[in-house]
Amino acid sequence: MFWILLVCSLCSLVNADADRRRYSNPTYYNVGGVLSSNESIAFFKDTISNLNFKDKYVPRGVTYHDYSILMDPNPIKTALNVCKDLIAHRVYAVVVSHPLTGDLSPAAVSYTSGFYHIPVIGISSRDSAFSDKNIHVSFLRTVPPYSHQADVWVDVLKHFNYMKVIVIHSSDTDGRAILGRFQTTSQSIDEDVDRKVFVEQVIEFEPGLDSFSDKLIEVKSAQARVFLMYASKTDAEIIFRDATYLNMTTTGYVWIVTEQALDAANAPEGLLGLRLVNATNEHAHIQDSIYVLASAIRDMNTSEEINAPPSDCDNSGSIWTTGRLLFDYIRKQRLENGATGHVAFDDHGDRVHAEYDMVNVRAQGEHVAVGKYFYSKDTQKMRLELKEHEIIWMGRSSTKPEGFMIPTHLKVLTIEEKPFVYARRVDDETECFTEEIFCPHYNTNQLYCCKGFCMDLLRYLSKAINFTYSLALSPDGQFGNYIIRNFSQPGAKKEWTGLIGELVYERADMIVAPLTINPERAEFIEFSKPFKYQGITILEKKPSRSSTLVSFLQPFSNTLWILVMVSVHVVALVLYLLDRFSPFGRFKLAHIDGTEEDALNLSSAIWFAWGVLLNSGIGEGTPRSFSARVLGMVWAGFAMIIVASYTANLAAFLVLERPKTKLTGINDARLRNTMENLTCATVKGSAVDMYFRRQVELSNMYRTMEANNYDNAEQAIQDVKNGKLMAFIWDSSRLEFEAAQDCELVTAGELFGRSGYGVGLQKGSPWADLVTLAILDFHESGIMESLDNQWILRNNMLNCEENEKTPNTLGLKNMAGVFILVLAGIVGGIVLIVIEVVYKRHQIKKQKRMEIARHAADRWRGAVEVNRAKVAAMDVDIKRIDTKICLIFLPQPDYFQT
Repeated sequence: MFWILLVCSLCSLVNADADRRRYSNPTYYNVGGVLSSNESIAFFKDTISNLNFKDKYVPRGVTYHDYSILMDPNPIKTALNVCKDLIAHRVYAVVVSHPLTGDLSPAAVSYTSGFYHIPVIGISSRDSAFSDKNIHVSFLRTVPPYSHQADVWVDVLKHFNYMKVIVIHSSDTDGRAILGRFQTTSQSIDEDVDRKVFVEQVIEFEPGLDSFSDKLIEVKSAQARVFLMYASKTDAEIIFRDATYLNMTTTGYVWIVTEQALDAANAPEGLLGLRLVNATNEHAHIQDSIYVLASAIRDMNTSEEINAPPSDCDNSGSIWTTGRLLFDYIRKQRLENGATGHVAFDDHGDRVHAEYDMVNVRAQGEHVAVGKYFYSKDTQKMRLELKEHEIIWMGRSSTKPEGFMIPTHLKVLTIEEKPFVYARRVDDETECFTEEIFCPHYNTNQLYCCKGFCMDLLRYLSKAINFTYSLALSPDGQFGNYIIRNFSQPGAKKEWTGLIGELVYERADMIVAPLTINPERAEFIEFSKPFKYQGITILEKKPSRSSTLVSFLQPFSNTLWILVMVSVHVVALVLYLLDRFSPFGRFKLAHIDGTEEDALNLSSAIWFAWGVLLNSGIGEGTPRSFSARVLGMVWAGFAMIIVASYTANLAAFLVLERPKTKLTGINDARLRNTMENLTCATVKGSAVDMYFRRQVELSNMYRTMEANNYDNAEQAIQDVKNGKLMAFIWDSSRLEFEAAQDCELVTAGELFGRSGYGVGLQKGSPWADLVTLAILDFHESGIMESLDNQWILRNNMLNCEENEKTPNTLGLKNMAGVFILVLAGIVGGIVLIVIEVVYKRHQIKKQKRMEIARHAADRWRGAVEVNRAKVAAMDVDIKRIDTKICLIFLPQPDYFQT
């Protein structure tokens, strides 16, 4: 076994030597040091000497040498010494330290070495400026910057459940850096997303304070009683002096400060502060920095070609490219068991996973460690452990303060939304009734009295959790919508309007209204548990069958009516013909009996056919022949069936039938199809509007309805009643209430987008848990059910359902056509009688003329007869004369013959 291990070791050495030969990498590495004392220089030399015997960090054949100098108070001399004593000896990296007292800084070393990209490992400087890689391009450090204390702040606050704080910081680079890191870390999304720390106020001051009273007086009325402070020792003494004078270091207050402020001589008893472990142990940091450097060179030696570093500061044109690679290799190193703990670096080269002690200030300025912040190997994360029972809080209290001051008088906002809030205009507060609450419009002079579901809920809440309130109505009637400012720029942010905006910008404490809980609002405000669960539904007007003047004709189709009309006259004609030509008809018998008045003519046959169809009495003009009477009986049966069918169908059309809703719900194709002539809308900027924005599958529908959206629900519901809007999409509680109030309205389809109404509060409000517990208690005790019965269900849907089960009462609009038909018959009769009269008069005149002509003809005929008689007598006389003449002229026979 021994021989196998020996062979493997030799092989590894051979491979290492082969790699070095392949890359021609150096075997000697010089490390520079700019240290604060001769003692540190001596330790630096010993550490590098011992490093050469550690095979874990230094491969066989590789040797490290040290070159170190003391830091000069003059930064120019320090830079010159770095060039002369370190860079001239081709150092691969520089370990730099500076005294903890005084104004000395490793900046000169960082600038000089960084110009050639020689890595610089700081072991004492904690200024945030060294994190800027644009300036300190090759600077790393084994100590964290001051701004990293913000990470510990966040864990401490979450441990004590302090979710609302006030931050005090100086306006220098470190003060602003710690604020930025705290805000980023406290709002980062992790597994505990609901427990985000909210910064109520930020106080920034210029270093070198004379007084801080004015700033403290401004925040004394704030709710938060937890102060996070970053300040220098001298500034912290001024702040503690003024805070003590204003009684802001007494029971109920919590002060958590950084390391510099913890050293203030007048730090109050009960103060909590942080202290970096091994912060002043320069030897431990020297050891860790050298081992990190050696590990980086070891890893780089096996995979990269290493060039010699620069040796002359006068050659400003050469940049050591290997230095950039070495910086990256150092940044990636991790020491699991370093002298200062777990050593690792972030992307800026800053130390992470540094350990802190939580220090509690006791009497006479004694500092007692009551907890620690350390790296856990099990979870591979930083972990906070506190001994709460050993902490002495402000005012020498052993009980953890609440961390906030709960105001007993709240500014409550609401909005008019039936049946949750009814608003009545008044001239004076004294005009409000017992069940009403005075609620003037917010920031206006308009006075109102409010009542309803939410007003009763507000009364119950104020009694249950003991607060007073002043109520105000939203002046614009809007719940609130967010507007994205500078959308195209990186600094774009959401700005809220309406009630939500008043809460977000802390101009109000609470919203008690039908406020829908949704993700967009929950990101900026706090919600209680829902006091009423609801969803989204669609309101429409019941489609009623139009009652026109010809409504009574609806039981039969147009074709059937035409056939009935034709049948009447065809049957009448056949009846006339049958009775006319039958030997037993009235025409035959009329000539025998000499009575023609009872004969069935065509007019009488038509009258008979209509009389049978309309079930009217037939007095005369009935058929007498057997064949005509058989047809009359068949026609009577036909008329009975037609009349009965018409009557039954008329009842179904005008009495019993109730129209159903036109829409089937949100998935109705007519809502989804933008080509349909169907107008739907909701309220601008409402929770329903936000719901449609979130739903990708409803995007086409939303684009169509967006142009139709209303400013408030009242106007939209009124337009549905008037028929101007076909479908209004809104909260189910309100729409079901409206449908119960007006049976002509109906909700369509099933609920979707289910959510609930909650009480809105400021982010991190101390009232949130109390309000939630009270609402849960109201649900269990039946108070919510009684409010539902009183305000929402008192006019329920049963009334409308009963109305639908009973027949409709026929009105004038249903039967107006029948009356108009009678009126048309009357008018027609009058017109016909006028025609008859005119015709009769014409006939009389014609008869008179005929009589006159007859009399004239008779007289003329008589005269003609007289004249004829006279002519006949004259003819006789002529014949006699002719005879005599013929006798005289007898010898002339030809003439007489002619």
